[in-house]
Amino acid sequence: MKSLFTLLCLVLTGCQTTAPLPLPEKPAAEFQPVMTAPPAPPNPALEQKVRQQAQYIEALISQNDALTSKLTAAATPAQAVASLAPEPAPIAAAPPSPLPVQTVPVEPALTPNADGVIDLAAAAVDASAGEPVNPFAVRAVLVGAGREVTLHVSGILAGKTPCAVINERLVQTAETVESLTVERIEPDAVWLRYAGQRLRLPVSEKPARVRLPL
Repeated sequence: MKSLFTLLCLVLTGCQTTAPLPLPEKPAAEFQPVMTAPPAPPNPALEQKVRQQAQYIEALISQNDALTSKLTAAATPAQAVASLAPEPAPIAAAPPSPLPVQTVPVEPALTPNADGVIDLAAAAVDASAGEPVNPFAVRAVLVGAGREVTLHVSGILAGKTPCAVINERLVQTAETVESLTVERIEPDAVWLRYAGQRLRLPVSEKPARVRLPL
């Protein structure tokens, strides 16, 4: 019993004199807590805008692809037909058709000859014989074969109702001058009629002598 007590005391004494073992030192950085930023709260408006832009870009891409495919499909048959079709032969230009020539009918009329004479008496003899009357023929005036009148056309007054100055007298259409009827008044001449014969007197400085049959 005594020995057991003595052993117990020795054990307790050894426990009091034994120094504690030192703990290993650790760097201070290992014990510092890591600070992390808290996550940002979500923004619904921004997410909606980004989603709309993405959808819009996808729609544009799809429209572009569809349009490209349509253009390719439309151009391919036309190019194939153009390459296979033969070139048309050049069409020869038709020669221009000539313009119709308008001919103005020339009315038969007696005019003064080189001597300024119109012989209606000789023209009446030729007409009775059945020969055509030549208005440019120069005929000799037969003495006693008819009577002779002088007609001088000195001017023409143009207008709505043209007038002519014959033997210093102003006349119109259908009037009579020296047994001859005024048939038509032109800008440079007067047409007269006598017994079925027609004569044309131009405006002149010299008078014309007309031989009338008896």
